[in-house]
Amino acid sequence: MEAVTTPLYSNWSFWAVFIAAIAVILSQCPPVRFWFKKAKLDIEIYSKISITHKVGNPNLQIHLIVNNIGGRKVRVKGITASIKKDGKLVATLPAQNYLESQNNQNTLLFTPFSLNPSEEWAHIINLLNFFNREDEQEYRGLEAKILANYRSKKENSKQESQDLIEIDEVLVQPFHDFFNKHFIWSTGEYLLTVNINTDYKSADISKDYRFTIFESHTAQLKEITDKYKFGDGIWWNSALSNVIIDIKEA
Repeated sequence: MEAVTTPLYSNWSFWAVFIAAIAVILSQCPPVRFWFKKAKLDIEIYSKISITHKVGNPNLQIHLIVNNIGGRKVRVKGITASIKKDGKLVATLPAQNYLESQNNQNTLLFTPFSLNPSEEWAHIINLLNFFNREDEQEYRGLEAKILANYRSKKENSKQESQDLIEIDEVLVQPFHDFFNKHFIWSTGEYLLTVNINTDYKSADISKDYRFTIFESHTAQLKEITDKYKFGDGIWWNSALSNVIIDIKEA
């Protein structure tokens, strides 16, 4: 008598193993709702920004939130801020570093990062241009001269004196010229565009914001220049001369 062969589709043990295998495979995959969604980001900026400068060279600080609202893993390659005044581009500032957390003021070097679907990246970032080669050489040369002048005067001053040592005006004036060449935070209306560059062209995103710099803001930022004669704001800083500005989405 021939043994009866049970068809594979009627074998419940087979289907139990098959379904279990499919479940394991699906558990390693993104949720089904992400399968057909494109790469897409959204960004938000806190309603206040901070502006400052280093001998005129502009610095911008913003609290940026980047959300991956698409269905693909996205790698953020760069973040820049374009600043226009009266329709004219005055600066493009790349993200250079960011605060580790709001409670930890340590700064970390900005590097490309990846976001999975539904993930968020939120940090306070600093955007600025480092001096180019020519400006760096000029700045270091000027700094070396006033440091030498300072040390010479300090050696000849009374050791017990608490007075600040004043640098010779002929050496200080070039720093005022350097400041005037690089300073952009003058009074007026500005358009700030935050740009996010990614590994998916379709996921690149930018948003526009408007802000106003008032005369009092500009004056506050320029106050430090009166202390250049003491080296303050050049090789040491008595206080951070930053200004907090309100922004609105354009």
